[in-house]
Amino acid sequence: MLLNNFKLTIAEHIEAIGNVDLFLKWGFVMNNLSNGILTIEGIEVKQDTNLDFLEKSFVTNPNFEVRKRQSDEATVGSLRPIQLGSKKFSVRISFENNIIQGIRLKVSDPSINQWDYEEKLSQHGEWLTEQIGYPEGILSENVFEWGKITQWYDPRSCDAGISILYFQR
Repeated sequence: MLLNNFKLTIAEHIEAIGNVDLFLKWGFVMNNLSNGILTIEGIEVKQDTNLDFLEKSFVTNPNFEVRKRQSDEATVGSLRPIQLGSKKFSVRISFENNIIQGIRLKVSDPSINQWDYEEKLSQHGEWLTEQIGYPEGILSENVFEWGKITQWYDPRSCDAGISILYFQR
C-alpha cells in the first residue's frame, strides 16, 4: 500500500479496512487471557484471585453462586450464560483452600445441537483465537508461565470445553 502525501485511494481504503477486519477476526488484537487474566462481568480473575475476593465481588450478582463442596474446596459458578467477548459461556471457577485452581468454560449457544461436540470445539477455538491469537487459539493446549489453557472434548458424552488451569507458586 503506497501513501501519496498521506492520502489513500479508494482501493487502499478498502484494503486497509479488510486488514483491520482480519486483525480483529484472527485475534491479532489480543486480550489479557494470554497473561492469565479473564474479565468476568467486570471482575478480573487471575492467578492470585482468591475465593474470599470473588465471594465479595459477586455478592450482589444474581448470575453467580458459590458452592462449597468440602471445607477446603469450593466452586463459583454461573447460573446463566455469561457474555465473554463474542460468545456466551457457562463458567465454573474452582478453588482449593481459598486459592484459585482454574476456570472451566463451556460455550452456551442454543443453536448448537447438544450432541455436536465438534461444533462446540469449533466455537471454543474461534473464541480462543480472538483472545490469544492464531494459531494458539486452535491448539489443544497452550502453556504459559502462569498456567495453561486446554481445549478438551469427550466424544462419548458429546461434551467439550476450555480449561484455564493456574500453576501454584
